[in-house]
Amino acid sequence: MDAESKRNAAVGPLVTLSVVSHGNGEALQILLESLVRHEAANRIQLIVTDNLGADLPDLDPSGWHSLLLLHNERPRGYASNHNAAFLHAQGEYFCVVNPDVFFMEPALERLTQPLAAGSADIVAPVIVDSRGRIQDSFRKLPTPLELVWRRTLHGGHRVRVPPVGAVHPDWIAGIFLLMRCETFARLGGFDARYHLYFEDVDFCTRARLLGMTLLVTPLVRLHHDASRASGRYGLYLLWHLQSAYRFFISGVYRQARSMRNRPAAL
Repeated sequence: MDAESKRNAAVGPLVTLSVVSHGNGEALQILLESLVRHEAANRIQLIVTDNLGADLPDLDPSGWHSLLLLHNERPRGYASNHNAAFLHAQGEYFCVVNPDVFFMEPALERLTQPLAAGSADIVAPVIVDSRGRIQDSFRKLPTPLELVWRRTLHGGHRVRVPPVGAVHPDWIAGIFLLMRCETFARLGGFDARYHLYFEDVDFCTRARLLGMTLLVTPLVRLHHDASRASGRYGLYLLWHLQSAYRFFISGVYRQARSMRNRPAAL
């Protein structure tokens, strides 16, 4: 270990990054390689949760500040997995990221800047697909009618991001969320009563109800190809509908609907 690595190990990681693998061994390897290529990996505490007991690649801990592997005896949901990982977090910042994204450029330093400056509480980059198209990873507060429209009429959601400047949406998809560790703790983590869907909607909505600011910056872009599993598989669709119903009857949703002082800027 060189002198710089020893200093970084002594001061602790800057970012704790939580990734959950659902048999995503190949995609996970691509993600980690992109992180090493573009980020200071020796400032990252990497926590990888093996949710299915499946094909995790051999992970070399030497390049990271620290590496922790969590293995589930049985599959758990998005919220439970990231909440469990957070119990081991040592970084100043906590980042949840899907295994099927990869970094195309340095991102973490730019994304932590508004957090350090106090101008945002939860930040995310713009998400693009393999064709460079901007994905609908941030939106206004959903409504039951909108959900029905999207499901039955296959309605799309056009996202227009200015080339420079901030976007302050109502919620950001859990593909990538970065915040201070104390922010995650203050919110009590994700609500584990949701299963695979609407954890991010609920989390971001609770944050806004506490006066927190969400920020998506078009200055940073990450690659992700959405699977849209709930549109193809019956069980995923059932989980989606159950989670949507839970959210729309919740007190969190009722309070958010009554908010008038912080409209979305989409």
